[in-house]
Amino acid sequence: MLSWSAISQLIGGLGLFLLGMWLLTEGLKLAGGYALEKILAKWTVTRFKSFISGFTLTAIVQSSSAVTVSVIGFINAGLLDLSRSLWVIFGSNVGTSMTAWIVALLGFKFKIDILALPAVGIGAILHLFSSNLRSKSMGGALAGLGLLFLGLQYLQSAFTNVEQMVDLSALFSEGFIGMLSMALIGLVLTATMQSSSAALAIVLTAVATDVLPLSAGAAAVIGANIGTTITALIAVLKANANARRVAVGHVLFNVITALVALLLLGVFLEIVQWLQQTLQLDANAAISLALFHTLFNLVGVLLMVLLEPKITPWLMSLFTRSETQTIKPQYLDKNIVAMPDLALNASILDQQRVFSELKPLLLNIQQGFGVKDEHISDLRGLVSAINDYVVQSSQHQLSTETANAFQTVIHINVYLSDCLDNIKESGLLEKLKETLCESDQLKISDIQNQSKVAIKACLNDSEHPYSASQTHQKIMDLKQKISETRRFIIEEVRLQRISPRVMDELFRQLTALDRTTEQYVKAFDSLVNLSHAELPGMLEKDANASKTST
Repeated sequence: MLSWSAISQLIGGLGLFLLGMWLLTEGLKLAGGYALEKILAKWTVTRFKSFISGFTLTAIVQSSSAVTVSVIGFINAGLLDLSRSLWVIFGSNVGTSMTAWIVALLGFKFKIDILALPAVGIGAILHLFSSNLRSKSMGGALAGLGLLFLGLQYLQSAFTNVEQMVDLSALFSEGFIGMLSMALIGLVLTATMQSSSAALAIVLTAVATDVLPLSAGAAAVIGANIGTTITALIAVLKANANARRVAVGHVLFNVITALVALLLLGVFLEIVQWLQQTLQLDANAAISLALFHTLFNLVGVLLMVLLEPKITPWLMSLFTRSETQTIKPQYLDKNIVAMPDLALNASILDQQRVFSELKPLLLNIQQGFGVKDEHISDLRGLVSAINDYVVQSSQHQLSTETANAFQTVIHINVYLSDCLDNIKESGLLEKLKETLCESDQLKISDIQNQSKVAIKACLNDSEHPYSASQTHQKIMDLKQKISETRRFIIEEVRLQRISPRVMDELFRQLTALDRTTEQYVKAFDSLVNLSHAELPGMLEKDANASKTST
C-alpha cells in the first residue's frame, strides 16, 4: 500500500517539474526576442538545414510546441514551403530527446538541490527586480530550470518509495502485448499532462530507480512520442489549412517512427547497449533510455528521407476547401497568438487581403458596378477579426517595437473601417451623375478619375516603388477638384440648373468619395511603413505579396 508521503512526493514532484518546464520555455522564448524567427527564416533553405534548425531550436528552448507554432506562422507567411516546414518538425522531434539527456546526465548524477535552489533564488530575484524584459525573462527561465530539477528530485524519492513497497515490474509482461500496453501508458501520460518532457521524466525516473525494466520504459517512451501529436491535433482543429497539414505530417512521422521502434524494440535495445560500450557511456538505465529515444527518432528521420517527397504532395491536396473562402481569415492562427512577433505578421498578411479585395471594389464602384452588402459585411468581419486577434496577442508580454507595430495595425483598421463606412454612399455618385447635364457630368467624372488615380498610385513593387508623398499630392489634387466642383454646383443651383435637393445629395456623395479615397491611401501608406520600417527582415515576403494584394 502506498503511503501518503510517497503519493504527495509524486504529485508535488510532477507539479514542480511541469511548472519549471513552463517557466523555462516561456522565459527562453521571450528572452530570445526575434532570434527563433530569424533562425527559421535564414536557416531553412534546404531540408538538411531545416532539420538542424528544428533540432537546435528545440534543444535550446526545450519546447517542440514553440518551434511548431513558429513553423506554422512561417508557412502561413509564405516564408517556408511545406516540405521544409516538415523537416523543421522532424528535427524538433529529435530535439525533444535533449530533455531526456539533461535528466539522465544531470538529474541522477549530482545532488540536485545544490544547483537547483540557488537557480530558483537567483532567477526569482532577476525576474522580480529587473526592469529589462530580456533579463526578466532569463530570470524566469533560470528559476524554471531550478524548479524542474527540484521536481525531478521529488520524483526520484517518490519512485524509490514505490519500488520498496510494490514490485510494479511484475505487473508488466515481456511480450508484444505487454510492450503495447506500456506504449499506451506513455501515450496517455503525455496526452493527459500535455507534455512529453514530463512523461519522459516520469519514465526515466521509474527506470533509473528499478521500478520499471528498461524494455518497458522504452515502450512507454515510444508511446509518449505518439502522445505529443494529440496536443498538435487538438490545437489545429479549427486552424487554417497549412496548420492542419503540418499537424498531419507531424502525426505521420511520429506514428511511422513508433511502429518501427515497437516492431524492432529488441534490436534497438541491443544497438543501444553496443553504443554505450563503444562510446564508453555509463551503463545506467537512464542513459540507455535517453540514447534509445534519440536513436529511434533518428531512424525515423532516415525513413523520411525516402518518404517525405511522396508525403508532401499528398498533404498539399488536403484541406483545400477552406482555402477557397477568400474573405475569411486565412492567417489568424490561434496557435501563434501567444507568440506576438508571429501574430503580428499574421495580422498584416490578412490586412493585405483586405486591400486585395477593397482596391478593385473602389475602382469598379465608380464605374457604376454594384457592390453587394454581403461583400462589404465580409470585409468588415475580417477587419474585426484582425482587431480581436491583435487584442488577444497584446495580452502577452511585448517588446516596444512589437507593441508599436500592433498599434499601427489597429490604426490601419480604423482607416479601413472608415473607408468601408463611406464606400456605398460614394458609389451612388455614378447614378446621380446620369441625371445631370453634360457639363456637370464632366465635372463629376473628373473627380472620379482623380480618385482612381490616387488609389491606383498605391503600388508597392520593384517596377512601381511606392511613394507616400506622391499619393499625398494626389489626395490634395482630389480635394482641390472637389472644392472647385462644390463652388460650381452652388453656381448651378443659383442658375436653377440643379435643384437644392440634388445639390445636397451631390455634396454628401462627394464627401463620401473624398473620405473613402483618403482613408484607403492613409491605410496603405501606414501598411507600407509598417512592413518596411518597423519589422526589418521579417516581412520581406510581403513586399512581393503586395503585387497581388493591391
